[in-house]
Amino acid sequence: MSAAVASNWNWRTLENVEVECTHCGVRMTGHSGPRVKYFRCGSCHRWVSSTYTDVFRADAKMRTHPVKEKTESDERFIAVKDRLEQWLAALDDQDPYRVLGVSPLDSPDVVRARFRELALERHPDRGGSEAKMRELNVAYEKILRHRQRKRLEAQESGRPLREATSLPARGR
Repeated sequence: MSAAVASNWNWRTLENVEVECTHCGVRMTGHSGPRVKYFRCGSCHRWVSSTYTDVFRADAKMRTHPVKEKTESDERFIAVKDRLEQWLAALDDQDPYRVLGVSPLDSPDVVRARFRELALERHPDRGGSEAKMRELNVAYEKILRHRQRKRLEAQESGRPLREATSLPARGR
């Protein structure tokens, strides 16, 4: 460990350190008081304070880690991770089954009933917005096209129609 990093943290005062519970391996959350710092494990509910640093150092259930300063590569990683999370959230928003609140395994009658129920709530003539109704219509059309495509694929492959739209039976 370099001298620059070692000078930035001090386990005796619990300044600029992260505390790990070795009993369950979870990083403890820090709570600062006026003069005392407390650390609590969210898993096993053990705690320690900065007033017991000598006991803390000898305690086999806790371990300190110096807080690493963020480097440029850490910042790039966080930026890429944030973009990936935004992309995944956008994909979830585009899922037509999620928009309607139905499962791909639900019957066409259930999907149709749910669409009509939501259409009554979101229709502009009934106090809804045009954007919400447009989103609902697009989602319902995507589901209908998806099911039609599955039906055609089942017919081309020679499988019975029921087999193509339902899951195989579970083995017991």
